[in-house]
Amino acid sequence: MGKGGVPSQERLPIFYKGLFMSHEKSIYTLLPDVRNVITDGKDKVDPKNLQKFVDTLKEEALRFLDPEERTRSSKLRMSNIGREDRKLWYEMHSDPIKHPPELLLKFFYGNIVEALLLFLVAESGHTVEDEQKEVNLRGIKGHIDAKIDGCIIDVKSASNKGFKKFKQGTLFEEDAFGYLGQISGYMEAEDCDEGGFLAYDKSTGEIALLMVDELTKIDASARIDHLKKVIDLDDAPEKCYDPVPMGTSGNYIIDFPCRYCDFKTRCWQDANDGKGLRKFKYANGIKYFTKVVVEPKVEELF
Repeated sequence: MGKGGVPSQERLPIFYKGLFMSHEKSIYTLLPDVRNVITDGKDKVDPKNLQKFVDTLKEEALRFLDPEERTRSSKLRMSNIGREDRKLWYEMHSDPIKHPPELLLKFFYGNIVEALLLFLVAESGHTVEDEQKEVNLRGIKGHIDAKIDGCIIDVKSASNKGFKKFKQGTLFEEDAFGYLGQISGYMEAEDCDEGGFLAYDKSTGEIALLMVDELTKIDASARIDHLKKVIDLDDAPEKCYDPVPMGTSGNYIIDFPCRYCDFKTRCWQDANDGKGLRKFKYANGIKYFTKVVVEPKVEELF
């Protein structure tokens, strides 16, 4: 069995063999059931499922163009309780962030994928309910994506590298975006023993299911109580990650999760003897240097 009581993807056919023969549907037959709908199609689509899908697309399009959606509000919410203390402190002690158009399109794309997957889940014969239901834990609010077969499920569209964490279960060991805190908060607020992630690989179109149970979720209430104290601090907590060496040159760069942080420039203003981060453009992306001993032989960005 994989993490959270979920069989690894390689063992799915063996695990589900008995369930297929009895034609029973449960959260653990979700992936093959959805794949079958995608592969075989359906002669007749449930009009209620279709209308819900169409209505969601309309709502997302209107929300996408809503000026109030252009900035991220600086408040503690269920979706960010799993983030690192320092990053969350910066969020709470900074002006609202105005997102660039590229990121806004990525958010919109993710919401459309979520709606499509939930539509396919319903069409595959599984129950989908409580979509975008507001929940509350210790005064912190959030909205669950849906309950599928009674389990709280959060839908995630991810890069190929991020997707592997859901597919292989390594999210339990490396969760830079705080997804486990988010789903744990939803589960605790709803007093639900099982939750999980339905993940979509934006590069390959592959889907995966990673379940979270009482043994693998975090204590969301304790986390919220801790974060309320962190937010009240006058100064930012210690850095989330140490810089990592860039080969044997003596150069150091910020760790992978830091590259996606909105506050990396402010956080690392002491880098390079107080001059801040230096950015260099490599073939596989931009790297942010905290210490440069040997000048990289690539373009520096200013």
